Amino acid sequence: MIENLKVDKSQTPEKFQHLTKGILDFLIDKLLTLDNLEKEIYNRYQILQSGIPPFNQAYDEDGLWEEYFQRCEKIIAPISNKPYKDTRTFGKPTHYDYLNNANTKIILIVKSINRAIVELQFDNGVAKKEQFIVKKDNDSWKIDTKKYGFLGEDVWRKDEI
Repeated sequence: MIENLKVDKSQTPEKFQHLTKGILDFLIDKLLTLDNLEKEIYNRYQILQSGIPPFNQAYDEDGLWEEYFQRCEKIIAPISNKPYKDTRTFGKPTHYDYLNNANTKIILIVKSINRAIVELQFDNGVAKKEQFIVKKDNDSWKIDTKKYGFLGEDVWRKDEI
């Protein structure tokens, strides 16, 4: 997937270039996992809304939301320095659908072996940007902060994964 996206590593000094692939693999993999979950839950929600009895599905809408929150927590808790809040929603397009768009641009800035900034710029009807601060925790990376903004603005707003 990363091969299809434009990645700008020009602000990362040569001595940290070797870290870039691992950071991007970690972050993009986790965001795509959340994206796939959101697609699955949205499709199941559409079936519930249609009134057609789903094959081998014992959930009502509340049960579906509960399953979604639990599965999100299983994905997010191990990769985030912040506690999980069940504030995620699902819909179409999915939140991280922009990762499937070849016009998405990634700016990766690594200034130390323990911290990186990953900015994703995309246009899914609205020109936006998302910023992830990832930090090394023992031998693995974790998302420390997520923010979003709009292209052309210098303002970043706090966000949840």
